[in-house]
Formats: sequence, C-alpha cells, structure tokens
Amino acid sequence: FVSIMQGCNMKCTFCIVPYTRGGERGRPIADIVEEVKRLADRGVKEVTLLGQIVNLYGRHEFPAEDGKSPFVQLLEAVHEVPGIQRIRFTSPHPIGYKKDLIDAFTYLPKLAEHVHLPVQSGSDAILKRMHRPYTAAKFTELVQRIRAARPDIAVTTDVIVGFPGETEEHYLETRRLFEDIRFDNAFVFRYSKRRGTPAAEMEEATQVPERVKEERNQDLLALVNSIALPMYDALVGKEVEILCEGPSKTNEARLTGRTGSNRIVVFEGSRDRHVGEIFRVRITEAANFTLFGDPVLLA
Repeated sequence: FVSIMQGCNMKCTFCIVPYTRGGERGRPIADIVEEVKRLADRGVKEVTLLGQIVNLYGRHEFPAEDGKSPFVQLLEAVHEVPGIQRIRFTSPHPIGYKKDLIDAFTYLPKLAEHVHLPVQSGSDAILKRMHRPYTAAKFTELVQRIRAARPDIAVTTDVIVGFPGETEEHYLETRRLFEDIRFDNAFVFRYSKRRGTPAAEMEEATQVPERVKEERNQDLLALVNSIALPMYDALVGKEVEILCEGPSKTNEARLTGRTGSNRIVVFEGSRDRHVGEIFRVRITEAANFTLFGDPVLLA
C-alpha cells in the first residue's frame, strides 16, 4: 500500500475526515514512483495507491498535461516501474472518473480489473442531503462507461441505508439502482451518527428508526448476494490468475490469493513456491464470496 495523498475537500455530510485530516495534500509523483520502485526491488508485484478521494489526487496542486489529470499521469508513471504487475487504487470518488481515467483502463494493462466505486445511495434526494455531487442516473452512466472500456472489470460499491430523511421510496430507489447495475459485491452500512459531522446535527424527526435500518440492511444484503454469488458460481471450472498473499486466515494449511477482480481464492500449495507469486488456479468450488481451486502453473 502506497499513500499518495492526505485529506479531503468534499465534505460529505456523514464523514469526519475533512474535519480531522484537513484539506487535500498530494505527494509529488516522483516521490511516489521512488517508493514503488523500492517495493518492486523487494519483490513486490502489486501496489495499491491510497487516498481518501484517490482519483482526485493533485487536482489543486499539479497541472494536467496532454489532457491527462495528475492521477492518470501518476498511473502511467507507476505502470512503467519494472517488476510491478498489478496496480490498484482506493478509495475513488465518482466525480473523479473523467474520460482520461476511464480511457486509462484500455491502455494500461497492469491496472487491475476491479474498481470500488462508492455510490452511498440510489436516491437523488438522499445524495443531495449527503452532499454527494452526482445523481443516480449519472452514476449508472459512469458504470456503463467503465464497463464498456474494460468489459471484464468487476465493480463493487459502498452504500448507506437509513441516512437521515431516507423514506421507504428513497430506499426503494437505491434497491432499483442495485438491480440495474448488478454490482459484483457491495458493503452495506446502516447509518450511525458520527459526532462532529453535519449529518449528526440533522433534525431528530428525520432520523430513521433502528428497526427500519436493520430491515433495509438485511433486504439489500440479500439482493447483493442474489446477484453476486452466481457470478462466483460461474467461475467454477475456469482458470483465474491470482497473486498469492499467504496463509488462509481460516485454515493455515492452505494458502490464499486474490484475482485481479479482487476475488479471494483458497488453495493448497507451497509457501516457499507460491507466496508472492502470480499464477493461474483452476476453480473447483465457490462458497460465500470465496473461491477454491488448484494451482495450474507459475506464470
């Protein structure tokens, strides 16, 4: 993991970060690339670029060049580092996905085939209360453009249910967005007050009862599972490329790795031979957002 920036200027009403970490501050591209080179010299094959709104890196500090934002310039520079085979980044903001970044997925093959794109709500009214500067329609269009650029890409998201003022119809709008987009996975959160944030000061009458939050949470999780789990089942019998990360957390006799699309794969192998390497695994089983398989060969 390589931190490329600190802080955030977006001031979403549920988030404390702008008040605790201050405004956006990006590191120079040259410094970041040097850190990545040092990691590559140690045998690291995958890096994840970190920032609160990572794809808006440098927007107030560094110039665009040839129509490319500072973040895309950084991706291109990291892509050139010998030894690095996979590049990820988190957490992005939807408004940071301009044409140059979407295009980058078509010509930078080291970019992992996965984007985590927090939607937070599928209701325009709630997005406005959250101070999220996009609509559900614009978000859906963005996902379509990303998938058109990289058809094999996995799209995951974050969503909050029970945000102050969320009515049943607002929640159903979120549900319909999930049905339309069909995310590969989603992290569903029940809203809880965070002292010091604007949302925590919203009028008490707008607060959603805990029982309703839990009902919506469980309903949306069930929908996510009904869409995403068949995607895992469809991989049984196929080969996927993984980076082996080490022993499985649930069974140290097995190893675990991650696909480019960010799916976990558990398999039996050799720590000396497999850990830190990228190779192919034939999937034999899928269960509860985990794949199981057998190594095919080292890349």
